[in-house]
Amino acid sequence: MKRRALVFGALLLLSACGSTPVYGPGVLVLPGTGKSFDQFRSDEHDCRGYAQAQLTDRDQDSAGQQRYDRAFLQCMYAKGHKIPLSGRYSDSTESARSAGVSAPLPPPPPGQPPAEAPPDYRAK
Repeated sequence: MKRRALVFGALLLLSACGSTPVYGPGVLVLPGTGKSFDQFRSDEHDCRGYAQAQLTDRDQDSAGQQRYDRAFLQCMYAKGHKIPLSGRYSDSTESARSAGVSAPLPPPPPGQPPAEAPPDYRAK
């Protein structure tokens, strides 16, 4: 009986070594507008399977988790769910101003532009 349990344990350990690790989502996804919670859970289940199928046996590190998360997010977004974003959008002028950086352009160098310069760049 002990021998049978030992053989079973060894087979279980060997089978675990050759399989792709099972990841779970490490990202937040919210139900889409007009989607029920049951639809969200069903889509989440489908997308977990899709994301897991995108992995290979070599994806056993943080890169594997990132690949899983990207596939999961793409799937959930394609099904109409919301993906929260961190931070906020701002244009470069606004962000430069908020950082205390003045953004005036420097004056052009003295002298005339070269002859091959377009006409709108020549002094009048």
